[in-house]
Amino acid sequence: MTDLLIDVGNSRTKWILAEDGHVRGAARAVGHDHLTALFDEWAGLRAPPQHIRGVSVAGGDVVASIEQWTSDHWHLNPQWLQTPALGGGIRIAYDDPAQLGADRWLAMVGARAANYLPACIVDCGSAITLDVVDSQGRHQGGLILPGLSAQQAGLASVAPRLPTVALATKTPFLTNNTREALASGHLHGTAMALQGLIRRCMAESPERPTPLFTGGDATLIARYLDMDVRLRPDLVLEGLAVLP
Repeated sequence: MTDLLIDVGNSRTKWILAEDGHVRGAARAVGHDHLTALFDEWAGLRAPPQHIRGVSVAGGDVVASIEQWTSDHWHLNPQWLQTPALGGGIRIAYDDPAQLGADRWLAMVGARAANYLPACIVDCGSAITLDVVDSQGRHQGGLILPGLSAQQAGLASVAPRLPTVALATKTPFLTNNTREALASGHLHGTAMALQGLIRRCMAESPERPTPLFTGGDATLIARYLDMDVRLRPDLVLEGLAVLP
């Protein structure tokens, strides 16, 4: 049985095929302004999926466009998941589980399925989220901070005369020009902030949670860390795959 799994983020839509609870290959991603390319890829699949499951933090026009296309071409309607108080072996710490994005819950489900618990899960997207879950699948809580693209957009809005910079895999710490200084602030600053947060989570936990990084900017940010972390770029989709 083939499932199409969809993760609609703030700026991109990721998707992957899964069979019998396991994802096939690596996920593909397109920006929300390139949905035609997404639909072209789906039209090129050798056979339609049997089921479609997804999670969305964006909603709105993107979700409506996906639902229209899958209905028109496959006569299938996606099942969009919401965060339960208890599901996939994870007990959510929030008093109101609906306030916790389902992508965060599914990353915890994916970590449990991959035997990474206890874990400190960092999802590096437009927003960076951090969640701690213990060895029994009990969510301890989490936090949210701006991701790399959000930092750039926010700075540009209040200081429009600063240049736009590309974030590279090799950026020096102390620099002698404005472009590299901005890049260093975004990359080294974010990495050091996350290191401090992870170390505090470890210090406050009776267990030793594994730092587990996922999301579109995970690989880039991990290059600037002074600690070992596990990279699992498609953890949300892995969580989707294992749910019954």
